[in-house]
Amino acid sequence: MATEEHAFQLPGADLPQPDAELRKKREAVVLEHTVAEHAWDIDGVLATFPRGGVYRVMAYEESPFIGEKDIKEKYFAELQAAFPHADHGLLHVHHTPTAVILEAQFRAKQEADFRGIPNRGKTVDAPVAVFFHFDGDVLVDETLYFDLDTFARQLA
Repeated sequence: MATEEHAFQLPGADLPQPDAELRKKREAVVLEHTVAEHAWDIDGVLATFPRGGVYRVMAYEESPFIGEKDIKEKYFAELQAAFPHADHGLLHVHHTPTAVILEAQFRAKQEADFRGIPNRGKTVDAPVAVFFHFDGDVLVDETLYFDLDTFARQLA
């Protein structure tokens, strides 16, 4: 899509939207992944990445986390220690030609220091956007967007 004033092209705008069957397959993978993550079943989470796990956490400088060891030790261990009883309230799901996007609300009481934020036992309630990128019906990575400053402000 371009206008006469601007030569801006929307990447992927020319790709077809997924049909109902592909949407259903992708949603099943996202559901399996999300349920495993909510239960802290990290092996179950990693099993949803048949080609190997990749997590891109945009709020973290050291992102991406690639492979089982990196994901377990550098992402989930810290997150689980700080927020062992986290709730992911799912609000909306969106489909694109190459991704399933979840809008969610992350709610949890802090129980350990997190990313330089001292534990004061307070609760965070912050929006997140999760992009599950697919190659057909195969999950290839998860990209997570949230504002770390919102966490810091709420947990101060």
